[in-house]
Amino acid sequence: MVKVDGRTTRGQENKKQIVQALIELIREGQPAPTAEMVSARAGVGLRTVFRHFKDMETLYREMTCAVEAILAPVLATPVQGETTSEKLMHAIDRRADMFEKLAPLQAASLVHLHESPYLRKRQADNVELQRFLLKAFLPADLVKDKILFEAIDLTLSIETWLRLRRDQQLSVNQAKKVLRRSVEQLLK
Repeated sequence: MVKVDGRTTRGQENKKQIVQALIELIREGQPAPTAEMVSARAGVGLRTVFRHFKDMETLYREMTCAVEAILAPVLATPVQGETTSEKLMHAIDRRADMFEKLAPLQAASLVHLHESPYLRKRQADNVELQRFLLKAFLPADLVKDKILFEAIDLTLSIETWLRLRRDQQLSVNQAKKVLRRSVEQLLK
């Protein structure tokens, strides 16, 4: 029988609680929670936070694992539809659902982008991934039309979603309708 060290188990649990506390604070509208706020939410001391994470940057890195867990099932599901238009409409629904879950975490990342090379790299990687996924199901002639492709890519970006939802205060359904109409107009 393998002996389990209680301190190790407790340490791993504390680390999970700290990351979860950060995510909860961000989802509740606090885009830049302090270490003190995180420790209070996690129910651990400030020293415990910094025992597991040398700084807030390291904690934000750990948060990206949670983001990847949200993305994984969406990325594993192929876009459905027979026509380009049907595929784009399905992609809008998929992205809207994913962006809605990611919106607070993305907004928090944007707050820290200027001070974090890691977050800037993650942002660039995410943009490239979204572009790759779009190119994967669009017909080659549409992808080769650089201006049209860039317009569709911009329309279906998380930045557009954030503006529609947060700044323009549209509901999820209204925001999806705006994206659908925009893509339909671009395809004409």
